[in-house]
Amino acid sequence: MTQPVLEVRDLVRRFGGLVAVDRVTFDVAPGSIKAMIGPNGAGKTTIFNVLTGVLPADEGAFSIAGNRADGLASHQIAALGLARTFQNVELFHNMSILENVMVGCHTRTRSSLVSAALRLPAMRQEERAMRERALRAIEFVGLDPTRAEEEAGSLSFGQQRILEIARALAAEPSMLLLDEPAAGLSTREKARLADLLRALCDRGITLFLVDHDMELVMQVSEDVLVLDRGRKIAEGTPREVQRDPEVIGAYLGEGL
Repeated sequence: MTQPVLEVRDLVRRFGGLVAVDRVTFDVAPGSIKAMIGPNGAGKTTIFNVLTGVLPADEGAFSIAGNRADGLASHQIAALGLARTFQNVELFHNMSILENVMVGCHTRTRSSLVSAALRLPAMRQEERAMRERALRAIEFVGLDPTRAEEEAGSLSFGQQRILEIARALAAEPSMLLLDEPAAGLSTREKARLADLLRALCDRGITLFLVDHDMELVMQVSEDVLVLDRGRKIAEGTPREVQRDPEVIGAYLGEGL
């Protein structure tokens, strides 16, 4: 049996007396696209924050590619192959498109602080490699590499969302967490995003996404996890969760 890329067991996260994540257990299979859905306040982004080391888990455990990861710092989790984008676009708007993507290469940097300060040959060689990797990521996501030196703030909102994915790709992750990647996108941009997600999966990157756009979720996902008030209420194929009575009552509505 193939080992999951991500294994989550009885995960709990509290904020004071509020249980935001209530003993949630699930796996994400390698090379798959899994979605996590639920109403606002269901605990989706909190789970992402715990998985990426932004918040500690109060109870439970999770592993990445067989490596126990709960209790690790964000940079240690990233080094295990996990990268993410954010619900709100978080770019350095006054930096160039290329520089923003090169930021994502930091988890693969091997040169020492002394090499960087003295601009030693090893550091210069690594910087060239980072630049090339960043340009490949920009081209892969469908952005124009000839605009790489322009400021990131010059891009449209939809392009900025795609740029965030390019920055995450520059870290060469084995798994990518996408928080509301379709938010604010036009119908055409959502179609391009769906194509990009499939291309990432074809490239061997496992995807775990949160989004309120049900059309996108049901179109690209192989497996869907449904949360309500911090609890897992369903998990299965898109068709299975769409037919689940508890999911219909809590989230999708009777008309879906």
